[in-house]
Amino acid sequence: MVPQNPAHQPPRRTLPPQPQSHSQPRPQALPGRRMNPVLCIIVALVLLGLLVGLAILITYLTLRPKRLIYTVEAASVQEFAIGNKDDHINAKFSYVIKSYNPEKHVSVRYHSMRISTAHHNQSVAHREISPFKQRSKNETRIETQLVSHNVALSKFNAKDLRAEKTKGIIEMEVYITAKVSYKTWIFRSRRRTLKAVCTPIMINVTASSLDGFQRVLCRTRL
Repeated sequence: MVPQNPAHQPPRRTLPPQPQSHSQPRPQALPGRRMNPVLCIIVALVLLGLLVGLAILITYLTLRPKRLIYTVEAASVQEFAIGNKDDHINAKFSYVIKSYNPEKHVSVRYHSMRISTAHHNQSVAHREISPFKQRSKNETRIETQLVSHNVALSKFNAKDLRAEKTKGIIEMEVYITAKVSYKTWIFRSRRRTLKAVCTPIMINVTASSLDGFQRVLCRTRL
């Protein structure tokens, strides 16, 4: 066998190198998500409702004050007289009233106050008290004079007061009506009507001094 000459072998065809592609597929940008306006409004209303509810709850828990305590500490009358013919009364009633706020963190604002005195539910004198503020754990002392000037009495009350005057002791009543609001921290309650009834007020008509009077506890309600 005759060996083949490598020079006579046909040349090998080499393929040119394929250019490598460096471009990679780019991820497509996702379209931006937009909040639904209706959903935004609903979420805002829900959050607002929660905040309002929380505020109401805090106000309810903190502004549920204890009942104010009222007492009549002293009472006297001067220039007491009832006409024999016309049943009209003239008198000057002096009262010392004490208000106590038992709350530790709640103050009371008195926007108005009216104090009146009566005999068997017939008012004979009254007076308006200037607005004031009562701090927590505070005792406020109110000294006032109610003047009856030629006030007409019913036949029954005139007769009854004359009989009591003869005995030296007359029985009166004190009524207190006030517009108040309570405050703690930044919360303030709406204005409410406070009413107090103090009875019986036994007044010695023979002495003008306030000494010797037995304190009377009033019934209060809001």
